[in-house]
Order: sequence, then structure tokens, then C-alpha cells
Amino acid sequence: MADPGDPGWRSAERASRDLAALRESLACAERRAVTLAELTALMSEGRGPLALAQRSVELTARATRAAGAFVFLWDRDTERLVLQVATEGWQRSHLGRIQLRLGEGITGWSALMRQTVVIPKDHLKDPRSRPFVELRESSFKSMIAVPIVAPGEEVLGVFSLYAPVEDAFTSTDVNLASEVGALLASGLIQAETVNQLRVQSAAARFLRDLPGEAWGSLQSCLHHMASQCAVHLEADICMIELATDRVHPHDGPAVIVASQRFRDEYHVPVPGHGLDRSSLARLLAPLGLQRLRIPLAAAAPVGAVTCYRPGQFTADDELLLEAIGAQAAAGVLSLPGTERVRPAVGELLSAPDSATTGQLLRRYGWPPRPGWASVLRIHRGPSGEPGDSGDDRVRPALLDLFGADSPDFLLLGGQGQFLALVPGADPASREPFIRRVGELAGQTRMRLTAGVGPVTTDPGKMHTAIRQALVASQWAELAAADGAAIVRSEDVAHLRLLPATALDMSASLKGLLSALGAVARYDLDNGTDLTQTLDTLLANNGSAAKTSARLFIHRNTLRQRLQRIEELIGQSPEHFEDWAVAGLAARIIRKGRGSLLPEHPAARSRARK
Repeated sequence: MADPGDPGWRSAERASRDLAALRESLACAERRAVTLAELTALMSEGRGPLALAQRSVELTARATRAAGAFVFLWDRDTERLVLQVATEGWQRSHLGRIQLRLGEGITGWSALMRQTVVIPKDHLKDPRSRPFVELRESSFKSMIAVPIVAPGEEVLGVFSLYAPVEDAFTSTDVNLASEVGALLASGLIQAETVNQLRVQSAAARFLRDLPGEAWGSLQSCLHHMASQCAVHLEADICMIELATDRVHPHDGPAVIVASQRFRDEYHVPVPGHGLDRSSLARLLAPLGLQRLRIPLAAAAPVGAVTCYRPGQFTADDELLLEAIGAQAAAGVLSLPGTERVRPAVGELLSAPDSATTGQLLRRYGWPPRPGWASVLRIHRGPSGEPGDSGDDRVRPALLDLFGADSPDFLLLGGQGQFLALVPGADPASREPFIRRVGELAGQTRMRLTAGVGPVTTDPGKMHTAIRQALVASQWAELAAADGAAIVRSEDVAHLRLLPATALDMSASLKGLLSALGAVARYDLDNGTDLTQTLDTLLANNGSAAKTSARLFIHRNTLRQRLQRIEELIGQSPEHFEDWAVAGLAARIIRKGRGSLLPEHPAARSRARK
């Protein structure tokens, strides 16, 4: 029997332990090599971001002997980490529902600090922990959280590995997880690029892939387009609606198609035989399907395309549908007999001369007469539903104001843009319209902009009146914030040379804005208002007495502020070469420092308020 005190026995025991450790090290190295090789191969397969993340964590979980794995990906729109991937089990049912802010929970902390977190035991007792009962994290004892960080320090997400025993992960496992995190970051960026190329390719092929028989009639064309769109968007229902010249899109032609699975499950009739807008609304009401609605041709819509499916639509889906919508609009307008589908507003706003405008107005039922024009636009807010143009609130309000049955009033457009033509020779006739638009914005919380043209008593000058209304609407859009912005053409007539003047001083103005940005940053950092001081000084022609009186401060206080400004910009604010340009730059910085410095935390905070 071997004697433990024998030096030879002890030497053999050490050799045995060293051999076991070497075998374990070789096994770990082999698992690492196999995992990284498989991940590298995955990168070249062109998988989508979610598929790539799913397979990556499965491989890593296998290599580290983890019992569970989650991937939270950063959603830029909601500014949240969203659970998008989980290993097999009950956690899969909560994908897309669990969200974390940066810094929230261990996962959020890992993303915020861009650091790998290793918790060998009792991870739920960690002060950073943010447990989710539905994920049953109490069944795990140890964990690793690895940030997925792109070059440039942009956080793409976090993936976590869990084990049911304490001290389950070795330093080798942690190193492997960190390497996978770096590889996964590159893979997600590559997958996103590939995904965008797929979207572009699908949109570019949309018309080309339609069968030849699709072009036989408008109805056939719409049917094939809707069917193909449903395939691209993996939608159960796809509806394409067209707007005619003087009616709402819901009154124009429409085609609705349903997938075979949906028809079988809900006993939907064959498309074109009993499935209309009303029956579709009744059918979909209790199902709670997700909806994505996009105008056909965003700049001058001729209708809309709407898709429904159980799963959430992504930003890529919206981009794809927008691209398809532009292609579909072009295809529809290429068919003979679709003249009434053409966007009347777009035609009138782009008419090259008075003769063309007069011809179009007669086509739409507007005889030569004195009157005025207004161009109105509805701007969808950041929280608005895609495709919710607000037409169903704005159109009835305007028709009610001028009389829906009035043969004189003409309202053209839809999908968020309208052209109103109103008879009358009195400039005061515009005031009820202006008040109504303002009231409507307040009642509906929509952002509305409108340009109101001059009253013209010469019917031949309606072309000019429409153009002036369009220019006024563009000024309104530049000035708009929340609510309504309404601009009369005479209020901006004197500004017609302003763009050319601004271009002449652009180079000098750009340089001054760059320099004065340091003043704006100082204000945001310290809660001061040096930009107001500078603006007031320049507005008062550099007079210290007038400036201090206007600001209600002592001359010494003003002098101290001007010295601080000089330190920040490197020159005395009392010795600008061109005071006109300097005054304009100071006013721009003061009025818009939040938008000029959007990356600054204080500017973002003020924007949220």
C-alpha cells in the first residue's frame, strides 16, 4: 500500500493533479476554439440580427455549460434595453416585453458602464439587481453579464449567462464571454447592414416581380401588389386604398388580401368576394393585430397601404413598406385611366404657369373667380401611429367651417396635406379659417402648419396666390414647434430676399456660430445666461450703459460677464468685425442653443420638458 508520506507518492499525486488541470485547460481551449470558429462562420451566413444573437448565445451557453442565456438589445427609439433573445424555456414567452433603462439592474449597469459583470453567487442579493419574477431568475445561482459594445463605444446590448450552481463560471468562461461580446458587436453591425440591403433589394424588385397579368387592369394590379406586399411583410392582411381627386382615401378604390392561413383559421372569403372595409373592421376588432399603415408615395400620397399581423412591426418593416409604397404608387400611376388617382395637391403646387393652374382648377370644379388659397399640413408627432395622418379630424372640421355642400369652396388633398381654395374678395374672410386651424391644433394635440395666401380679385392670378400660400406654409414649417403655426403671405413678403442674404453671410455666420457654441455650452453647464448678455449687447450697438440697464445689472457685473465671454471665444465681444453678422449669430445661439447642441445633457433635459 502506498505511503502518503513517501516523497515519491506525493510527486505522483502532484503529477496526476497537473495532468488533470492540463486536460481541463486543453478542453477549455478546444471549446473556445470551436465556439469562436462557429461564431466566425455565422458572421458570413448573412443572418438577421436576432437570428445571429440567438445562435451566438446558444453556442456560448454550450461552451460555458450555462443553463440559461438572455440577450437584451438596445432600442434607439424607446432608449431601452429590450429582451430579444432567450434560450429554450418559459422565458421565450416574454421576448419584447421586458425592458430596462441604462443603469437599471445588473444588465443595465453592465451596459451603462460597458463592463463585464461576474456574480459568483446570490446574484439577486446584489444591490444592482432588478429581478423579474416572470424570468424565474431565482432558479439560478451565478451569472455573467457582458456588454455588446461597437467600435466607438456605442452600446448595442447585453447578453447574460446563468448557471444553477454557485461559482459556475471560471476565468476562462469569462474571457470567452467577453470575446463573444466583441464578436457579436461586429456581427450585429454587419447583420444590420445586410438587413438594410435586403430591404432595399426587396423594394427595388417590387414592380419587376409582379406577373405580367397584373398590368391588365387597376383592380388586378392592386390585388397583385397587395399579395406581394403581404409576403414581404409576413402580414396576415394587406389592404391597398386609393384616393381620388376630391374624396377621402376611404372613398376610393381598395383591394384587401388575406393569407391562406388567416383565411383558413377565420373562414375569410376569397379576396374580392365579400371582404370589404366594413367586414374587415368587424373581423379584426377582437383580434388585437398589430397595424402598420404607410402612404402610397410620401411626398404626394395617392392612397395608403395597411398591413396587419400578430407580431410587432419593426423599424425595418416600416422602411420596407415605405419603399414599397413609393414603388406601388409609381406602378398605379403608370396605368391608363388612373388620372383621377393622381394627387391633385401635388399637381397644383408644382404647376409651372398660370395656364396649367387654370386648366387644373377647372378640372377640379373651380371656375375663375376672386378668392384666396391656403396650404395646410398635418405633422405626425414622435408618438403618432405610422400612417395616422389626422385627415379624419382636419377634413371634417374644414368642411364644417366652409360648408360641406358649398359649391364654391374647394378642398383637395389628404394623407396630411391639403390645399383649400375659398371664394371672396375681402382679406377678413381668411380670419375664421386661421382661428379654426388654431383651435383644431389645441383640441386634437396635432401639430398643424398653414400658409395663407393673399386675396386675389383677378382670377388669372390664382396661380400666383397658390404659390404665395405655399411659400407662407414653408415659413410656417420653419417656425413651427408644438400646436399650430399659421403664416399669412403678406407677413413674410418682405423676407423673400432673406435666404439669398443669409447665403451671402453664411461663411462668416458659420464661423461665429462655432465660436459662440462655447458660450452656449458654458451656459448649459453652469446655468448661466451669457448668450442673453451677448445678444443684448449687440442689439444695443455695444453700449454698456444700455445693455446693463436692459438686463437690470450693474456695469461691473456686465464687465465680468463680457470678460468671461472673451475667455470662451478668444476675442472681445466689443470688437467684432461685422456687427450685423455677430448680432445674428448671437440671436441664433440664444434662441436655439438646445437644438444647436442636442448632444448636451442639459439641452436634452430641456427638450424633454
